[in-house]
Amino acid sequence: MGNKLPTPPLHSTHDENGEEAASNSSVSTDSEDSSTDSSDDEVDLEAEGEEASLLTNGSAYYNMFLGLEEEEDECVKPNVKKRRGAKGVVYYRGEQGQPVVVPPTRSVWYGMYVEHPQLDSPRFHKRFRRRFRMPYQAYKDHLEELKESPHFERWKEGKTDCVGRPAAPLALLLLTALRYLGRGWTFDDLSEATAISEEVIRVFFHRYIEFGSTTLFQKYVLVPTTLEHANQQGNEYTMAGLAGAVGSMDATHVLCHKVKHKLRQSHLGFKLNGTARTYNLVCNHRRRILSTTTGHPARWNDKTIVKFDSFVMGLHNGDNLADVPFELYEYNERQEVTKREYRGAWLLTDNGYHKWSTTVPPYKSTSSRREIRFSEWLESMRKDVECTFGILKGRWRILKTGITIQSIADADKIWKTCCALHNMLLEVDGLDEKWQDGVPSHWEGDGGNHDATDVRFAISRINNPGTDRIYDSSAMGPGNDRDTDVPPVDSIQMLPHRQPAINSLRALTLEEFRNRLVVHFDIAFKKREVVRPIRNRRQQRLDNNH
Repeated sequence: MGNKLPTPPLHSTHDENGEEAASNSSVSTDSEDSSTDSSDDEVDLEAEGEEASLLTNGSAYYNMFLGLEEEEDECVKPNVKKRRGAKGVVYYRGEQGQPVVVPPTRSVWYGMYVEHPQLDSPRFHKRFRRRFRMPYQAYKDHLEELKESPHFERWKEGKTDCVGRPAAPLALLLLTALRYLGRGWTFDDLSEATAISEEVIRVFFHRYIEFGSTTLFQKYVLVPTTLEHANQQGNEYTMAGLAGAVGSMDATHVLCHKVKHKLRQSHLGFKLNGTARTYNLVCNHRRRILSTTTGHPARWNDKTIVKFDSFVMGLHNGDNLADVPFELYEYNERQEVTKREYRGAWLLTDNGYHKWSTTVPPYKSTSSRREIRFSEWLESMRKDVECTFGILKGRWRILKTGITIQSIADADKIWKTCCALHNMLLEVDGLDEKWQDGVPSHWEGDGGNHDATDVRFAISRINNPGTDRIYDSSAMGPGNDRDTDVPPVDSIQMLPHRQPAINSLRALTLEEFRNRLVVHFDIAFKKREVVRPIRNRRQQRLDNNH
């Protein structure tokens, strides 16, 4: 413990000259023979004196170290609760140099798009659509939908947070969600632009995709279930000589950067370098999405994923659109052209799906001119689903660059929300009406990594079906789908005349039904009844001007 502190002697006295004298300084020799009890008492007293001196001097040294004075009457300072300063995202310096928090209502976005929008400027509307992927009026209408939804109760006007501050403006939060989906911004970027905290934006975005994948998806993504609805979807296909078709089908991949490690292997596909989810989609020729699945691992092929598409399985099992009538041309025994009625509906697909009569792909290997012509035409019409993927990934860049949210369930919600917004904008732009020509979207081309000239490439060869069909229909690299070793034999068989007047589509195999489609298309093509769906854009512009 180091050197002991000196202790004052016991029973010390002072003489007249101020000199210290010890009383009873002489110790008699008889004290050595004193009892053991008296010596023990002296040792105890000496130890107590040393302990008291240590406590006294130690507290004095401690007070000296802290720079405090020993005052018996020193008052104890009261405990004052420490209060936090003003919290915010964006600050500026006041007149006295103090930091002042910028509220969201004084941010640049709020002033430009909410409080003082330049509605009279065409440039403002053009820039707003490019930045937030929808017209300004559509944004205002969509905002009213959010105000009426219970998902966003905490951000409605007049609401406050837990400390009494006004809630973030719902109009500004909607802009953050659209920018996140449209350009793939991060929550930190959005917080800097709107002066809203990153956590508030994150919570709102998850509420928004929950709303978009349920309420919005059920409102705008409608599966055809009635005869009238089916005829509306198949109008363009009937004009093109593909009677009975209601849509085109294909699957696409969307990158998901933060898949859990235990799910990584199943999400590593063969087309992308990272983990991804696969979505099966059915659309009509107007690019309107009719049905889509939730996400599945990228390693699954089309035959597996289509089993989870309720709309496609309903067509195959006869639970959906089984009574939709359509007619096909055919030859009777006297080689006369007649018509036969069929019941059901079918989809245009590639050769990656099951060989069902409700999913008709082009011929993969044939030397028949009629089959090649039919395949070329079917491929050109099936480009509508490829255009839909290009528009989706061009307009909503998060589907192109990849989703960075960890939950794959949230990734599926983002996909469904984008599909719902896609259909909503088709109605806003007036492209959901019956039209004849595939009106190009603003998001086709390089924006969606889709070359619009591919559509013309297949159509240009319809009058010359003998050319080699070299194209890439699976994104696995180019290849030649024509087998040159096949002898030039026409594979179309004459239809027996003893068949019933009405045939169920489900009762036929793929080869039987596809052969009848080839006969029908060949007759309609020779009669010049096959019309490429076109839209009179000049007439439309004249109507808009008047």
